[in-house]
Amino acid sequence: MFRPNAYKFLLYVSLTMGTLFGGASAAFADDVATKPAASQQKLLLLENAKASVVKLFVVSHIVDTLKPWNSYISRTTGSGFIIKGNQILTNAHVVSNATFIEVRKHGETTRYEAEVTHISHDADLAIVKLKEKVPSFFKNKPLAFGDLPEAHQEVTAFGYPVGGDSLSVTRGVVSRIERSVYVHRNRSLISVQVDAAINPGNSGGPVISDGKVIGVVMQSMHSSENVGYMVPTPIVKHFLTDLKDNHYDGHPALGIIDQTIESPALREKYGVSDDQSGVLVSMVYPDSPAEGILFKNDIITHIDGHKIANNGTVELRHKEVIAYQHFVDMHQLGDTIKLKVIRDAKPMALNIKLTKTIDQFELVSAPSFEKKPSYFIFGGFIFMPLTDDLINASRRRTSLDERVMSLKNFWPTEARKEAVILTRVLPANSNKGFHDISFVMIEKLNGKTFKDFETFYRLVKSSKSDFIKLEDEFGYQVVIDRKKAIANQAKILKLYNIPSDQSDDLKVLDKEAENPPKPKAGSAV
Repeated sequence: MFRPNAYKFLLYVSLTMGTLFGGASAAFADDVATKPAASQQKLLLLENAKASVVKLFVVSHIVDTLKPWNSYISRTTGSGFIIKGNQILTNAHVVSNATFIEVRKHGETTRYEAEVTHISHDADLAIVKLKEKVPSFFKNKPLAFGDLPEAHQEVTAFGYPVGGDSLSVTRGVVSRIERSVYVHRNRSLISVQVDAAINPGNSGGPVISDGKVIGVVMQSMHSSENVGYMVPTPIVKHFLTDLKDNHYDGHPALGIIDQTIESPALREKYGVSDDQSGVLVSMVYPDSPAEGILFKNDIITHIDGHKIANNGTVELRHKEVIAYQHFVDMHQLGDTIKLKVIRDAKPMALNIKLTKTIDQFELVSAPSFEKKPSYFIFGGFIFMPLTDDLINASRRRTSLDERVMSLKNFWPTEARKEAVILTRVLPANSNKGFHDISFVMIEKLNGKTFKDFETFYRLVKSSKSDFIKLEDEFGYQVVIDRKKAIANQAKILKLYNIPSDQSDDLKVLDKEAENPPKPKAGSAV
């Protein structure tokens, strides 16, 4: 299933599978019987794998990011496969924003309605369950998970590429294992590159070796033929372990910015001897798990007992290295991670409890799903919080200010937890002179700063001034005649066929303001 993304060199791929082992023909049984024992085993494993794979038919409700009051219906297909607990595992991007899902086993014609029970957009994984009890659907043995594959290990990918409805089985080899970007939400986790024909339509299907699942087909590289990527079993197992309490928490983060110390001058400056190595802590995020434990200019030399090289990698297995952050990724939220550091040329050991995810250290939130964008229209001026979704949607239509783009590298503070953007203007008589402006980042409202979109919204709504003056960081001013804006609001909305001047989340805020909760008896007010 393809979804547009800023990373244009990668494609999403939707896969689905089948061939019912339980319905194997007598001809197949005869064919197996004539094969050598090793070949018989391979054929049986292949048929068992096919019997556990399903095709997903997904209807999704997609909201236009730049015009959040508009939406459209998307119909796509994808793959999944049966795992323990009568569950179906697939990719998050296959079922994101789904409003209706059906699944069908290979070799059968009946579709069964299903629903998403758990989803990880960071790991691009989701659990789907049937809405009704159908014991026969799960009569085959669920697929078991293997370990992280070795380089050059032979693998088989199953799925339903676009252009046909029958099962496709593709063989290839593992070519690379590293921490890289998962396109669905622009997160970096360990992934496995496979030299195999992974085509649009393959996502969510299992990648199998020696009868066990070693990964889930995820994405392919548009610029290279026969190169695909899969979510490996360490990430799958992390996801399933996370769900044991029936709640998904996500992958934790330390909350630091670091840099490599391959420079001899850097190492000498911070007292790193020739037999030592690591990474330099450049910054510690406020209110992060690392705050007060790690400090700027610390050198992290070891993580959970693994020595960190000067280029920021650690040994994963013999002659294989991976970015040290992988060992943070593999922890569950609430775990404690063990570090060794050099501070002021002195070694020390530290323990950090991992209590937060990377989302909590981002000023510009990562792509979101199953949630409508926030917006507010006032006098034809459209305001939205700055998000990755907004940046990606706008970048396809206009060039963005470098300052706006740079905010993706910033972190929230008490003074600013969210940036507010004037995305465009709906031309009307009351907003003449500003019809052509777009994507202006608002820094001040009537001379005052604000910390987030909600605060900005409340300031505009509660203003009694004749004029509302908005300023960007360079002093450029947008002045709104408040009374004219209010008087023309309904007319502008009707003219542009917009049903509401605000998103649903802001309507909830208004209701809460109108009906504040009553203090409990005996509580201080």
